[in-house]
Amino acid sequence: MPNPNKRIIIIGGVAAGTKSAAKARRQDPHAEITIYTDEEYISYAGCGQPYYIGGEVENRAQLLARTPEQFQQGHQITIHTRHRATRIDPQAQTVDILDLVANQIRTVPYDALVIATGATPIIPSLPGVDLPGVYVIRTVPVSDKIRKFLDEGRIQLAVVAGGGYIGLEMVENLVNRGVQVTVVEREKQLAPLFDTDVAAHILRVLEQKGVRVMLGAGLDAIQGSPEQGVTAVTVAGQSISAGLVILSVGVRPETRLAQEAGIEIGPTGAIRVNEFMQTNFPNIYAAGDCVEVTNLVTGKPAWIPLGSTANKQGRVVGENITGGSTVFPGVTGTSIFRVFDLNVAKTGLTEKEAQREGYDYEAVVVPAEDKPHYMPGHKTVITKLIAERSTHRLLGAQVWGAGNVDKVIDTLATALYFKASVEDLSRLDLAYAPPFAPAMGNVITAANVMLNKLAKHTEGILPLQVLEKLEKKEDFIFLDVRDPQNIAMLCCESCLNIPAGQLELRCVELPKDKEIITTCMIGLNAAAACRILKRHGFQNVRYLEGGITAWPRPVKKQQN
Repeated sequence: MPNPNKRIIIIGGVAAGTKSAAKARRQDPHAEITIYTDEEYISYAGCGQPYYIGGEVENRAQLLARTPEQFQQGHQITIHTRHRATRIDPQAQTVDILDLVANQIRTVPYDALVIATGATPIIPSLPGVDLPGVYVIRTVPVSDKIRKFLDEGRIQLAVVAGGGYIGLEMVENLVNRGVQVTVVEREKQLAPLFDTDVAAHILRVLEQKGVRVMLGAGLDAIQGSPEQGVTAVTVAGQSISAGLVILSVGVRPETRLAQEAGIEIGPTGAIRVNEFMQTNFPNIYAAGDCVEVTNLVTGKPAWIPLGSTANKQGRVVGENITGGSTVFPGVTGTSIFRVFDLNVAKTGLTEKEAQREGYDYEAVVVPAEDKPHYMPGHKTVITKLIAERSTHRLLGAQVWGAGNVDKVIDTLATALYFKASVEDLSRLDLAYAPPFAPAMGNVITAANVMLNKLAKHTEGILPLQVLEKLEKKEDFIFLDVRDPQNIAMLCCESCLNIPAGQLELRCVELPKDKEIITTCMIGLNAAAACRILKRHGFQNVRYLEGGITAWPRPVKKQQN
């Protein structure tokens, strides 16, 4: 039964905090619910800020789901903005609150406490990091400043430090505003949470848009003055002019309050909670980017800060602090972002993660159209599946391309949640009509390719593996089986061309003592060519999965 005198205190007013408050109010109309946040806004779309800066979101009000006044009136929840929680006393069940405007501290009691402090941007310790013109994309006022500079035409050159989600989204939006951008990423690839082959396609897109990309290097210093603001950055001994620097090098869970209160921190560095989102103090809950979760693929603790997860956790907390017993089982880490015309998404384990976790796995790369080829507007989607060899269980997927990757990744995320096998994927009953999807959906097509590879009906090789062989100058034949009139682009200059329709007769031109890797546009004809060669006694034959479409480097134009 609801406790009419229950005092619920929530620290944090963005996704998890406001969601838990709203759900608690729906469950208990009588409880005293109070939110404290040190920001001036609540419930804003943090992930939408790059698009507001770029002008795709026209009005800042569109980022604000509710004002504090609207939230208070609609839910009868007390909200204190510009108030910072400074200390939690679990024994006394109190929180010390600093009024940032009045500079006064008061102590407030609670019956149930929710910690939704989120994550804190990592600010590198660099000379010049405090100069005007150096920003971290976190709050609405910061986005206001950057957009104002862009609107006034005050920014022509920018450096984005960090090639993750926010960094890449900022690159797109700055370029769309006419700014020349340099990306600096300490890792040897962009989008470090993805596999290298996916990152290579992102790099191609950025370079096509005129973005300078510096990998394996970080900012050494930021140059300028308090009067002028930022004027340049130093990277690996080079000076790069810039009137704007965006720091997007990562975030860490905000756990100081919890740690000082004796709340347990998990191995990931985030707050440890049970399936009900309770900490080691049963009446203290935590949700959002400050907590660790269970990875549903590995079963291990993980820290995967996502707005979607924060909202779901907030709903669970809101129910449980009012007497419920809802469980939050964990996540598969599904995420998606856009870089210009390239859509990129993942769920579950990447190939790198599967290796690190010790799985014996197989991976395939499969391009296909998101609609039948005869339909206007059809676009390519590349699907990478990772599956356990012994059980055929799906371990993870990455999807990228100009087409509708969200539909594909959501299907795969659902399958992953229910521990589906590759066979399960191949049997899915997916919607088909020419305006929406091909008869064999992208997921089913990729699953069938994986099944063929697992059963060794076909022997494919991933694009990066072929690229590595080329870079090492290994002695093999790279055989392009497209018709000459269809060859506009080549993976490399060393490709030999024998059209698939002529291979039965011309295979005698090929040596049987060399490795042969076949290729075509998407891999279909190349796989068929492998079967022809095997039939003629060639043993060391594989096909390039995904063909030219999935090639991770810029392709070369065929010379006339």
